Formats: sequence, structure tokens, C-alpha cells
Amino acid sequence: MLMGGKAEGLKRLDLSADGFWQSFSAILVAAPAVALSWLEFELVERPGPAIEASAFSIYATHAMADLLGWLLPILVLMTFARRLGIGRKIVPLVVVSNWGGAFLAWAFSPYWLLLFAFGPGPETGALGVLVTIASLVLTVRLVHLATGRDMTLAIGTCILMVLSSLVAYGAVMDLTGIALLR
Repeated sequence: MLMGGKAEGLKRLDLSADGFWQSFSAILVAAPAVALSWLEFELVERPGPAIEASAFSIYATHAMADLLGWLLPILVLMTFARRLGIGRKIVPLVVVSNWGGAFLAWAFSPYWLLLFAFGPGPETGALGVLVTIASLVLTVRLVHLATGRDMTLAIGTCILMVLSSLVAYGAVMDLTGIALLR
């Protein structure tokens, strides 16, 4: 409902303190779809052999990067929420971000399967760009409705979330020496 632009979708979520903590179970809900993206990258897109590392190390690095990429934006938002004028809206924002993130992870699954079937190319690349843009637009909608603030703040918040996710990936790649992006 929220991604469709209907604010009453907030009423369907548990926005209590318990609901805040329970929303982190969305990470487990998203895990199979996220793991599919790791397999797709390693088996289809990796530009050459990985460094001398075990499969366990490579997939553990993916897991660490995605977990940090999920949690760091939330920590950054919680740190700056008051300054951004959304201090009282941080619980709805985190709950919506967590469940929205799980939904979007699954929404990307058909794309990963298409890459398995057809490999990277201009068509799948264009589709990937469209899916990414759609996920960003839907995330902006979620943030806009969860905070009840203007669209500029929602876009800025999403940019902050994307940048902190990229920082998380970069930090994990620097720490492990295993490239996770092409």
C-alpha cells in the first residue's frame, strides 16, 4: 500500500517499540533473495576468478557487506534523525525501510534469474537500470509516507541511505580484499 502511495498502509504495520525490533526480522525474510544475488554475481557476472579465497570466504563477505549495507543506513538515519526533523518519525521510517527492503529484495529475484538464464548484456543491463530506478522511486515513496515530510527530504534521505550502503560495501571490500562489485 505504501509503495502504491497510500499512507493508510502505515496502520497495517506495528509501529510500537516491539514492532521496531521485530522489523529487523525482515533481514531473514530477504536473505534467500539476497543470497540469489550473490550466486548470480559469482557464477555469472564476476569478471574473472576471485582472489585466492574459499567459497565460504567469498559468500561470507557478501553476507557481511549486505548486512552492513542494510544496517549502516539505519544507524546513520537514527544519528541524524533529529537534525533532519524526523526524530519522532524514526520508528515508522525504520519499520517501513526494513519491510520495504525485504519486499524489494524479492522484487529483484526475477531479474537475477533472467541474468542466470541469459547472462549480462545490453537488454538485461537496461532492465537492471529500470528495476533499480523503480526500487529507488518506491523507496522514496516509502520514506515520504513514513516521515510525512516533503519529497525533498525523502529524496535526500534515500540518497543518504544509498551512500551509506555504498560506504558499507567499500569498507567490507577493503577489509576482506574481495571485490563484490564489477
